[in-house]
Amino acid sequence: MQNYTSDLNVIEQSRKLNKIIRDSWCMRKKLLSLGAIFGIILIMPFASGQLFEKATFQESALVIYDQQYSNSVITSIGLETTDNQEIKFTDELIQKINDNEKIRAIVFTNAGECVIGVTSEEQCIMINFDYQQLKGDGGIRMVQDSARAMGNEIIGQLNEELGVDSEFHSTFIHTVDDANLLLETSGVISGRGAVSATFIMPKQSTDFLFTDLAGKLVTKEIRDGQGFYDISKKLSKNDESIISISIIKTGDENLFIFKVTNEMKEVADEISRINVLENFGVNEISRSDVFDGKNVPLNSVIHLVVIPSEPAKIDTIATHAITDLTTLENISKRGWFFSSPAGNSIDAKFLFGQSKVIPQDELRVEIGPWDGNSELSFYSVEDIPQNEKEEYQSIEDFGKKESGDDQSQYAVLAIIIVIGIGAAIFYLKGYKPKR
Repeated sequence: MQNYTSDLNVIEQSRKLNKIIRDSWCMRKKLLSLGAIFGIILIMPFASGQLFEKATFQESALVIYDQQYSNSVITSIGLETTDNQEIKFTDELIQKINDNEKIRAIVFTNAGECVIGVTSEEQCIMINFDYQQLKGDGGIRMVQDSARAMGNEIIGQLNEELGVDSEFHSTFIHTVDDANLLLETSGVISGRGAVSATFIMPKQSTDFLFTDLAGKLVTKEIRDGQGFYDISKKLSKNDESIISISIIKTGDENLFIFKVTNEMKEVADEISRINVLENFGVNEISRSDVFDGKNVPLNSVIHLVVIPSEPAKIDTIATHAITDLTTLENISKRGWFFSSPAGNSIDAKFLFGQSKVIPQDELRVEIGPWDGNSELSFYSVEDIPQNEKEEYQSIEDFGKKESGDDQSQYAVLAIIIVIGIGAAIFYLKGYKPKR
């Protein structure tokens, strides 16, 4: 068990880390807001169940072009659900987690260096708690002892269900908010006010872990459903890829996440023409067969984020532009929705609508410089086979169309993809700011 002095050392090391990551704070704030636009959807009222169905399973593909900080392209595939029978953990384990109100989340990752003192040759299970709830009247020592004791209560079962043999390493106190994205949880489990009981074991390759853990945890229906799952399997074979599995408390439900992430370094110099799918090494992307026969147009999302070295804007897209997410007509079409079409970050999400398969040509995006003052208009190809181009009005007008009084009734989904969770673990862990 660490003593008080070691705790102070941890805190001091955290302060040093804070200096390193301070320069990336603005960028991280942008990443935290990547899914903000979708949060609006959550508060929309539900309409007839005949229009939309509720599916607990969701799949997302994220591509980040980071010119400003790392000159890297980060790709990830996330499989998410609120049903522990789709990403399978026993009811007994979930009950233990839910019965302990101090637990925020649990994360397994082979990223290495998950907290200070863990090496790159190790992988982690982190059981995360709320600092104030643990502190009570006992100070740091109480936090330390309580986190370890409560971690020990469930680590045995976690080891069994994940098929690993982890041992206690340390209790880490997160003293700054800048670590919010470290465990791709947007502050849910890390950042100021979080405590991690950390358990470690020797690091294993991502392709091995993928085969092993997907077989144990991901239901056969999803594994056989192809779609984004097949791309995540392909991604896991890259030597630098990492895997993470998370259980995150979200009010009355738990969010289960199975994610594979890969970073390609020194390849983000060119952003004028982006073909999203080439980063995954595929020519087309298909929705999972799980959704066949279901009207769930928002359960598969492709997410593109560009952090340019200089302000930039969308010039051209190769398919339909969605200007309003509150109507059935719009979300039933495939196309791009822009929550940030220009500036120091570009944020675009591609929705499948009623389509099953999207070829790479429809996911082409052209980006050009922006002076910060000129009108933000761009061209969209509505009918790709005929190469017809339609010039849209100012992007600043997006989302401002009159939808009609009756359109507000349309329900989209009870649960939307948690895009804010999408930042890669190792992306922020390995961040080195340019000077």
